[in-house]
Amino acid sequence: MVRGKNVNFSARAINSLFDTPTINTSGKLQEFLEDHPSWTLSRLNEPIHFSGTKLTVVADNWLRFISARLLPTKHTFEVTRKRAIMIFTILTDVLFDIGCFLHKSIWKSAMGGLTVGLYHPSLITELCARADLERQPDDELLQHVSMIPGRARAPVQFRQRQPPQLGLEEWVDRLADEVHHLQLQQEQQFAYQ
Repeated sequence: MVRGKNVNFSARAINSLFDTPTINTSGKLQEFLEDHPSWTLSRLNEPIHFSGTKLTVVADNWLRFISARLLPTKHTFEVTRKRAIMIFTILTDVLFDIGCFLHKSIWKSAMGGLTVGLYHPSLITELCARADLERQPDDELLQHVSMIPGRARAPVQFRQRQPPQLGLEEWVDRLADEVHHLQLQQEQQFAYQ
C-alpha cells in the first residue's frame, strides 16, 4: 500500500508491464548452481558467491552491465548468486522470469535488506502510476524520462533533434549484438595468429 492505494508489485504485474511471460526454470538454474565448483557456501551449504576472476571476458562484460544497471554494486570482485544466474541465463539463452526477479528485488528493498538504497525506482514509479497514484510536489524525480519501454506507457513527445531512447529489451539486444560482434572479431584475430 502506498499513500492509501494498493500498488501491485507482483511478478505477474511486472511481467504484464514488460509483456514478458512467467517462466519456471528453477530446475536448470538449480543444476547450474550445483555444478559450479568454485562457490563459497553458506552455513546451510547454499551458494553465496565466487571469485570474479573465474569469468570469461564475455561473462565479465555481462557482469559489469548487470552490476551497473540491474543490480548496482560498488565492485565485481565476487559474483553473487543473483548476478551469476543472470549471466548464466544470458549466455545460455535459458529463459528467465524477469518479473519474479524484479519483484523479489523490490520486496527486499522495501523490507530494508539492501545497503545501497532503492533498486528499480523507475519501475516502482510506473507501477504507482498504473495504480492512479499521483505524484506529490515534494516527490523526488530521479530521472526525467522513464526507463519503461514506450509500448508499456503513454507516448512521449521527443524533440526532433533527440532520438528516442531505447527500451531495456532493445538496449540489451543491441549490447548482445555488439558483444557477439566483438567475439567474432576476437576469433578472427586469433585465427590469423
